[in-house]
Amino acid sequence: IVNFAFSQLSAQNGADEECGLEKVDVENFSTQVVAGTLYRFDLIVKSECDEPQQKKCSLVVFDQPWTNTREVQWDDVKCDKLESEENDEKNIAGGINKIEKLSDADNEIVSFAFSQLSAQSDNNKKCELKKIDVENFSKQVVSGTLYRFDLIVKSECDEPSQEKCSLVVLDQPWTNTREVQWDDVKCEKIENN
Repeated sequence: IVNFAFSQLSAQNGADEECGLEKVDVENFSTQVVAGTLYRFDLIVKSECDEPQQKKCSLVVFDQPWTNTREVQWDDVKCDKLESEENDEKNIAGGINKIEKLSDADNEIVSFAFSQLSAQSDNNKKCELKKIDVENFSKQVVSGTLYRFDLIVKSECDEPSQEKCSLVVLDQPWTNTREVQWDDVKCEKIENN
């Protein structure tokens, strides 16, 4: 059944004949007896085109031996690119997951933290801060989400300077809680070379 589905999937991707698909693994295999048998499984495949990329294709195959019917249920097929194994190992439930490209929601957290840091700075120095960059952004699922990142800011005081502030923000949408964990905030001046 898996080999049949793989051959059908390969034929469906016929435009990629020169590079082809390679079967890597099968996961979550199950059967259901209907007027025949429905086979559901995830097929991990790898394309050798351009950059080798693994995809996880969720497949459903209908098999009815007494009518010589065996077909992939194409309306139920879904293929998604897999992150590299290196990233998979880092994305452990409850672990700290480094984020390379920030989503709109991630940027909202950064803006929130910057506004809180600016308000704190206004109280202490009466200086305006400008956001320059965000580095080392990560998320950790706890009782909510902990966001950790370094915010590079420029202070517009008497003597303009840049600081790198390591921030931690706790977000719990179901309790309407979003707060900077001030005990974990560290800012240090960046030396100009």
